[in-house]
Amino acid sequence: MNDQEKRIEAANALDFLRCHPAVASDSVGDSMFGGFWFYMAECCKHGVSKDAAGVTIHVYPDDKDAERFADQFAKEHGEDWRIKEYEHMYDIDVPYEEYYGEPWVFDHVEYWYETTFFVFIGNPYDNLAEYDRKNWQGCVGPEGGANTWEDMIIDCAKSIKEAFGDFDNCDSFLTDAEKHNHEKENVCFFVDCGRDGLKSMKWNKNYIRIDEGLINLRWLKWFMATDYAKEHWEDNFKEWETFVAKIDKLEPKERKDILSAYTNS
Repeated sequence: MNDQEKRIEAANALDFLRCHPAVASDSVGDSMFGGFWFYMAECCKHGVSKDAAGVTIHVYPDDKDAERFADQFAKEHGEDWRIKEYEHMYDIDVPYEEYYGEPWVFDHVEYWYETTFFVFIGNPYDNLAEYDRKNWQGCVGPEGGANTWEDMIIDCAKSIKEAFGDFDNCDSFLTDAEKHNHEKENVCFFVDCGRDGLKSMKWNKNYIRIDEGLINLRWLKWFMATDYAKEHWEDNFKEWETFVAKIDKLEPKERKDILSAYTNS
């Protein structure tokens, strides 16, 4: 893949992230997308950042080099550090030069990212004009990194896709009736103002708005059935079920009446 192809792939990855119902809750107008943090780190050939090298290297019992530091493990933790069931409980800090046998030397820059995914907790049928953080619950999402900006965005999109599904627009979560409504109804009309040929815009009350909160809750319902969610987020399901229940519980009667005409169209 040449540089131009990589840039195009990164641009497509960014578009995907900006439109995904799990992470894009405040991305309108942003240069990136909602729930995204990144850091440019100066690293050595081992991938250790300059800041980390100034502290220590964390070594765990299941690391391939753990035996090199058996004496330090035993000194700090006794012989329990060798018991497999306990290996996640113990670690030691080893100076960079002792671990690698050489001083830290700059080799390259790495781009590290962390993500947050969002769950809507407000009324999904409120026509919210702008993003308001109080209506959203933030949860820790995938993290990772790469050696170039483009590769970081591509890797981030891949991680989001694997964890939260391959959804790059809200159409995946529209009902058939809503799709039919959008095909047949205009969002608004332009009507004469009565003078000089001027026209004003009037919203079409029969056009069904689909706000981001509703799309997010429909995505959340899908997400809770996935193996990833069951493995990592099952403790949250009880609370999330109360949010998902709002899809039916809070749907306005006027909205139902309008959509009824499109249910079997």
